Order: sequence, then C-alpha cells, then structure tokens
Amino acid sequence: MLETSLSLYLIIIFDGLLFLGLSYFYLKRPPKKINELYGYRTRKSMANQDIWNAANRRNAEDLVSYSWVLFGTGVLLWIFQLSYAMIIHLVIMLVGLAIAMYSTIRYLNEHFDSNGKKLK
Repeated sequence: MLETSLSLYLIIIFDGLLFLGLSYFYLKRPPKKINELYGYRTRKSMANQDIWNAANRRNAEDLVSYSWVLFGTGVLLWIFQLSYAMIIHLVIMLVGLAIAMYSTIRYLNEHFDSNGKKLK
C-alpha cells in the first residue's frame, strides 16, 4: 500500500515539474511565426503576428505561474497524504489550464479589437 501511494505522489510531483519545465521552455522559446503546431492557437491569436506574439507571451507567463501552483499542491498532497489525491490534482490541473486560457483570451480582448488592431 505504501509503495503504491508513494508512486502516486511521485507521479503527481513529477507532473508539476514537467508542467514547470515545459512552461519555462515555452516562455523562453515562444513560437516566432504563426503556425498550426506549437503555441497558443485560437482564431484571434492567429489573426496577425502582433496578436500571436502577445498571446504566446501572456499564455506562457500564465502557465509558469500555474505550474508553480500545480507543483506546490502536489508537494502538499504528498505531505498531508490526502485521500483522492489524484482527483484533487486533476481538478487543479484542469482548472488551472482553463484559467490560463481565459486569462489570455481576456488579455487579447482588452488589448486588440475584433479586426486584430491594437487598442490604445
């Protein structure tokens, strides 16, 4: 039983570290050109290069912050050995990703009009 729970918590903590590493990579090496493979891809973010750059920068910053929260909660789940740790972790992961996406969409709506021009 202890071996199973330890491996579960190691997976949860590794998951947080993986998200942290990938989000830092995304922050330090954002996609240069609009593409279909890598980056924050929505219809609005792909409208022009200015929006693309702003959307990817904002999303990467949000994901780094979110990844620290995910890692920290993984450590706390391990320390306190809570029941349903994996479910708690998955809920935090999904909510965090949704918040990061919502934050980027909101940022784009506040700084760019529907035609992709920067607002003053």
